[in-house]
Amino acid sequence: MENIVVAVLEAIPPVLLSVVILVIIGLFYRPIRDQLIPKISGLKVMGVEISFIRDSINAAVELAEKSPQWKVEVPDKDRERAVGRAIGHLHILRGSHVLWVDDNPQNNRNERKMFRQLGVLIDIATTTREALGKLDLDEYDLVISDMARCNTATAGLEFLNGFRQKDGVTPVIFYIGVLDSQKGVPAGAMGITNRPDELLHLTLDALERRRD
Repeated sequence: MENIVVAVLEAIPPVLLSVVILVIIGLFYRPIRDQLIPKISGLKVMGVEISFIRDSINAAVELAEKSPQWKVEVPDKDRERAVGRAIGHLHILRGSHVLWVDDNPQNNRNERKMFRQLGVLIDIATTTREALGKLDLDEYDLVISDMARCNTATAGLEFLNGFRQKDGVTPVIFYIGVLDSQKGVPAGAMGITNRPDELLHLTLDALERRRD
């Protein structure tokens, strides 16, 4: 059987063989990227250890799932999908600059670790005033903000409104604890979630649009 396979391959012109290989890669690129590569824990992509990426995503998800108020449940397939997409888009994530606004930054330390493993540069602001000041001084690809801050339930919306008066382009994503899906996405924001995997997807969506 092996001799037959070798004979067939030798009979195919090199150019045609290259085309066949490219077609196969094209057909199976997504399954390879999303399913096979993430499962190879020791593999490095662009110098990043895939096992570190998975571990940091899992830590963020597991902490979110422990909170009874957040009511977060992330199926394993969704975790792997997030890992696969992150690995397939490292070139977009690496070097991007994010401002994270939260008065309790320790609550999302695992999420920040997740992004830093992916090469994202993160600055932290704990108040709206500090955030707006940083945004005046530096250029960011994305802003991630909480909603309730400093005993004000709508602090995130107030920040967004103030920011949009100065900047109508830079995407803002709300990452919150308790999510009310009935309220939808606030006007002027790109998205809102309390799931780490969805935060990663929204971040990639925002960065991809910035590249276009």
